[in-house]
Amino acid sequence: MAVVGRFDLEEARREAQEAKRAARIRSIVSNATLVAVLLAVAIGGKIGWDKWQAKLEADRAAAEAEQAAEARRAAEAKRAAAEKAKALAAKREAEKRAREEERLAREAEKRAREEARERERQEREEARIRAEEQRRAEAEFRLEQQELKKFEDAQVASLNFGPESYVCFEYGLEKAAEVSVDESRWATLASHVQRRRTTDFLEMIRGSTVTNDISDICYPDRETFRRLLANLDAERFTLVVRVDEAARDRGLVLVSVNAERGLAAPEGLRVLKQGGKVSGWTVPFAYGDETPFFLLKRTTAERLSREWSKFRRKVRNDAAKLDNKEQFVAERLEKELPEFARSIRLDVTSPPAEPVQKDDSKKQSEKKRPGLKGSNNDMRTMNGPRRR
Repeated sequence: MAVVGRFDLEEARREAQEAKRAARIRSIVSNATLVAVLLAVAIGGKIGWDKWQAKLEADRAAAEAEQAAEARRAAEAKRAAAEKAKALAAKREAEKRAREEERLAREAEKRAREEARERERQEREEARIRAEEQRRAEAEFRLEQQELKKFEDAQVASLNFGPESYVCFEYGLEKAAEVSVDESRWATLASHVQRRRTTDFLEMIRGSTVTNDISDICYPDRETFRRLLANLDAERFTLVVRVDEAARDRGLVLVSVNAERGLAAPEGLRVLKQGGKVSGWTVPFAYGDETPFFLLKRTTAERLSREWSKFRRKVRNDAAKLDNKEQFVAERLEKELPEFARSIRLDVTSPPAEPVQKDDSKKQSEKKRPGLKGSNNDMRTMNGPRRR
């Protein structure tokens, strides 16, 4: 600079330094500003970049979320469509099934009506057949009942409840004894037979083996009737034989056939006494017994027993050489016992032979007296006291 028109070097140098310093400062400021600007630009760029990246990330996330939402909406729409289609298909199937069921119901109803009509027709036909069969069965039943009534009335009416038929009297003793059955059941049965009350009689003898209904309009069949009579045959009663006073000294005995002794006291026999004398007997018996008791003089019973003993010895002799002789003898005697009883009945009921010459008496007696089966004589037979 010039001072008062004079050039000042120092001043100039100073000014130059000042100018230089100012330029350097300006340069520094400029650089600093540039750095600041650059830094600001860098920071701003970084911030912008970050924001841009964030925006890109946000946009990408939003895009992905939109895609996911769209996928969900699509899936939901697809599911809804599938459900709708399924529902529609189910509805159509249900409608089809309903139509089929309705058709089947109509057909079933039609079949039911037809079956009902057929059933009613069959029931009417069956009812007609049953009624016809019932009428025929009733007619057959009435006819059968008529035949059964006629047969069973006759059979029951023929039953003998005369107790004397159970005793065979030696000739001449018929009026010497009185025979009875002192039991109310016997009397009631006899009363029903006498008054021809067949069904009342059969009802009394039904026992536990017959459960059929028995009435005046329902007679039992023949097999049941046979079983009823079998029940009667098995029934046991007590026979009472009373000897009149005039015959009590005649040595009478009541006996029955016996395989060992020929004639012996029957099982269960009880002797009745009056005044120290035998006045009669009581003895159990079954209604169906075919072999009677015998009221004999003791001498007659002993004679007949001797004849049986003789026959018994002969049977034993015949069986002597057999291994089973005891069985043979027992079976043979048991087999011949009914025939022995018939021969006794014929023997003791026959009137005595007319007197003959003395030297012919033994021969005539042997001729009149029937011998036992198996001996040299022919045995005559006679039916026992069968009551049917």
